[in-house]
Amino acid sequence: MSRLLTFPQRLSKRGIRVLALLFCASLALASSCTSDYKQCVDCPGSPALIPGSFVLTGVDGNNLPYTIPTNNTITILAGDCVTTSNEKFTLHLTTVTNGKDTVTATADGFVLPFNKGSVTFAFSASSVQSTALITGDGFALSYLGVVLQFTRQG
Repeated sequence: MSRLLTFPQRLSKRGIRVLALLFCASLALASSCTSDYKQCVDCPGSPALIPGSFVLTGVDGNNLPYTIPTNNTITILAGDCVTTSNEKFTLHLTTVTNGKDTVTATADGFVLPFNKGSVTFAFSASSVQSTALITGDGFALSYLGVVLQFTRQG
């Protein structure tokens, strides 16, 4: 009979243990959810391309310097691209013509919204637009008939 009288007490101790265990499990779950999430690159208000400095590391899958096959007189020596949080970019490309005339060309414009792994670079003062494929550490920009590979610097 004493066992019958203590059964509700044992049940309440078990219930308290179960509730404590559930509370701890929910705390653990809640704390695991507070980790930083990846940036939602396709969400309104988020930058199309994470701002930063990028350096030209290759052209058409080749290392620099690179001589353009369709015009053997132009060699691409170096380049860089800076993107800002207000969706602007500035691109510098250093070339040499006929092995003697070194020129650094500058282009700027806007980075248009993200679309399934790529962004569009809209160049100012012209209607030229170029698609850039987002890679793990930078982007590959199709420009003037070649693919320029930029890698994040720093």
